[in-house]
Amino acid sequence: MAISKVKSASITTDAVGSTQIGTDAVGPTQLNEASDYAFTGTVTGAGGVNTPAFEARLSNEPSVSTNTWTKVPVNVEIYDVGGCYDNSTNYRFTPTTAGKYVFYVQVGFNALTDGKYLFAAVRKNGLVIFSDGNAINHTGHDGGLASRYTITAEANGSSDYFEAYAFHNHGSNRNFTAGWTFFGGYKIIE
Repeated sequence: MAISKVKSASITTDAVGSTQIGTDAVGPTQLNEASDYAFTGTVTGAGGVNTPAFEARLSNEPSVSTNTWTKVPVNVEIYDVGGCYDNSTNYRFTPTTAGKYVFYVQVGFNALTDGKYLFAAVRKNGLVIFSDGNAINHTGHDGGLASRYTITAEANGSSDYFEAYAFHNHGSNRNFTAGWTFFGGYKIIE
């Protein structure tokens, strides 16, 4: 947002005290602040937008091999401001504006058993920039959820891309849980 000139109507003419000249009081001095303080510059750095931005969730429950990092195919866009998220082929976010971005990912799996691990990660240009997970340690627990993780990363606004990945070590294939799996991100105002 830029302000090119403050309108004179928005600044009032004001009176400042009275002036004493000898024994005569001269009325209040009038200041015409509109002309005395006319602003003709440009304000920069004010405001901003958190776009591009996206959030997508998983609509189906594909199988994921054990002990294998697998891209999370979040295919239903909740929103995609700027059209930078590919929800049908690569399942990646390629922001067209340079800057810092916040990303979050949550991954769920069906029927993980106690003592197993579940991890979620965000990758930038194919390399892990954040990964964390949790162990399934509840007797009789039927499922698993990698908690929602949030990270900040820099994007160049042209070729950098971001993807969500998941990992489990159940010992056999497990399915993603559609209702628990999503990925999103947005540009922060700097």
